[in-house]
Amino acid sequence: MGRVLFGGVVGALIAFVCGFFSWEVLPWHNWTFQSFPNQDFVGWVIKENVQEDGVYVISCSGRKNSTPVSEQLEGQVGSKKLIPKERPFVYAQIKKQGLGDTGFKQHVVSFLAQLIGASLISFVLTKMGKSSYGGRLLVVTSVGLITAILGHIPNWNQFGGGHLFLLINMADLVATWFLSGLVMAAVVKPKSEEVHDVSQLACS
Repeated sequence: MGRVLFGGVVGALIAFVCGFFSWEVLPWHNWTFQSFPNQDFVGWVIKENVQEDGVYVISCSGRKNSTPVSEQLEGQVGSKKLIPKERPFVYAQIKKQGLGDTGFKQHVVSFLAQLIGASLISFVLTKMGKSSYGGRLLVVTSVGLITAILGHIPNWNQFGGGHLFLLINMADLVATWFLSGLVMAAVVKPKSEEVHDVSQLACS
């Protein structure tokens, strides 16, 4: 249990630092975002039509996921009515007051999420039996790749976002867990391997 928690803490710390560096220092995530020509107007329209923070959808009428409100409005813009094929699909996560400065609570939740994930990976590493450093590193990196594939490709396929958005977000996850794996693979070893190391030390 101690190895799992230690590996979890170490992995979470590295992943947390990687996330901060990736989003706050590197410019690559900014390359994936589009901007509205008139951001002030679009922002005003959104704020005037949003009651509370959440995920909002503008969908095509006639589809199963059309909301009663969207069906009532029928895509009207002023006096002009948009037919379904002309109406853009919008899937937006909206926070009325903006992000502002990320608070202490957000940092804590982010770190705890990394800690839980890294601890689960550490648990897997302890169950691998006899394994090499390279094998353990491959497992940790593969978790990042699997998470990227299952987490990003379905959303990209359904909602769009562009190839660059997909590739950079996937690369971010893979790089994060590769760097975490460099240390986790060294400090989290299967119990059988630790016993072997101790016996070699005693013989010498």
